[in-house]
Amino acid sequence: MIERRKTPRAELRVNEVCRLELRQRVQLLDISQSGALLGCEGGLPVGSRGQFRTGLAAMPFSAEVSVRRQHVRSPARKQVALGTQFAAMDERSQQNLEQFLRRAKD
Repeated sequence: MIERRKTPRAELRVNEVCRLELRQRVQLLDISQSGALLGCEGGLPVGSRGQFRTGLAAMPFSAEVSVRRQHVRSPARKQVALGTQFAAMDERSQQNLEQFLRRAKD
């Protein structure tokens, strides 16, 4: 095989971290105090982490999420449901989520 690289690859040290950031539109299917069920076109491996941002009744909400499970929701539409757990969120997002969930009960 002919090598086409103009420079050699560099070896990474064991403690080096690389991140690949992807953006994907998701549909909020369900939300609770501990997590959200998201519908999307492509799945993510269990354990994947990401940032979820939305407006809950016009209130800003942002949280770091971790994918806990996934399943094909609609094979015809190729939609995957991701069960996520909130890993971290700021105080304002926490308050907005609590207020949104209280309103949803009424």
